[in-house]
Amino acid sequence: MASASAPRRVAVFGATGSIGASALDVIARHPDRYQVTVLAAGRQVAALVALCAVHRPAHAVIADESRYAALRDGLRD
Repeated sequence: MASASAPRRVAVFGATGSIGASALDVIARHPDRYQVTVLAAGRQVAALVALCAVHRPAHAVIADESRYAALRDGLRD
């Protein structure tokens, strides 16, 4: 079990949508309390790549399989 001072690891599904954006805003305001470990989105690759640059998750997931190569390439840059 994590200690009381360790940040909670968070997965944000729908990260590029309005609720995901709100959740990420709260997380960004409390970096001592939360750590983003997974970001997932449906189709918006560019927005997901931009969020990954900010939040540095261990994993990024795009639901639309046809956009996987674009995500992979975007994360390489």
